[in-house]
Amino acid sequence: MKCPQCKSKKTKVSSTDPHPVKDLTKRYCKCFECGQCFTSIEKYAKTAHNPGKPKNSFILNYYQCQMIQENKYMLSKNEWAAIYNVSSSTIDAAKKRKK
Repeated sequence: MKCPQCKSKKTKVSSTDPHPVKDLTKRYCKCFECGQCFTSIEKYAKTAHNPGKPKNSFILNYYQCQMIQENKYMLSKNEWAAIYNVSSSTIDAAKKRKK
């Protein structure tokens, strides 16, 4: 956390107080550079933020799914998962996808 006075990142949170009614936490901080004491208020998020892929999207493209379905190289599910850097359940889903 940056000091509001000198903008130094050398700060320490000395204590925290949760707000009894609202979804807030108050943090009491001190700067090691200038000695300034300050507070910050943190509001909790109502939902978790998932920056990953959208729900029901598929990682592998059509060609990769086709290669897995044909399996010319006689590879196991775990070998395909290692090649494409996905889970074995993704390989199972790729086998079931329509051509």
